[in-house]
Amino acid sequence: MTDVPWPPSSDELRRFPRRTLAAGTTIYRLHSRDLNPFWFSSTPTEDTGGNRFDLEPPRGTSYWALQAVVSILETVARRPVQVIPDPLFSRYSLTSAPLPHDLADIANLPVQAARRFGLTAEIHTTSNRLLTRAWAQRLADAGYTAILAFPRHDVTARHRALSLWDTRGEHEPYGWTWQPTTGPVPGQLKDALGAWGISVVPIPFDVDVIDPPT
Repeated sequence: MTDVPWPPSSDELRRFPRRTLAAGTTIYRLHSRDLNPFWFSSTPTEDTGGNRFDLEPPRGTSYWALQAVVSILETVARRPVQVIPDPLFSRYSLTSAPLPHDLADIANLPVQAARRFGLTAEIHTTSNRLLTRAWAQRLADAGYTAILAFPRHDVTARHRALSLWDTRGEHEPYGWTWQPTTGPVPGQLKDALGAWGISVVPIPFDVDVIDPPT
């Protein structure tokens, strides 16, 4: 059961709130070390799985964030964990990519005006992928280029996740020439997880030992 309705027609959604991100805005993605960060996933209409805002083939979605810490929260800290072993990060790379041009016509979900179309904050958290993907599909059909949403694992609701829409597969978005920077997750970013109650620890690490009750 969810409080989010099925989306209205694409014609109606052409009045949905829009946002533009200026050229130079940096977006972030944490991804498997051996994979290209510019990957667009797609999910067939009838599939009950897939990612939150996947489009139907031949279009796809690439998942990014406006803050580097969000990329970690959405990838390796998705469960309510309090400890992450540091060697886990060796499996990943962090890519930062400044937008080469203004990115216009972004469907802006976390604003008051979105409520007029029936949306509630549950669109960012519900596990009903048929529903969330239906919203993505209708918005893409209405001419939007991307979608801005709350990251599901950010309890503050101050950060933003950015999903880019283009053709499915591995390629740079929109035919633009990008200049991404890819490397290991920096130590200061791991340290920043402490504010979220998450410790990054080496292996082996020390834990408190208590005597069993008698």
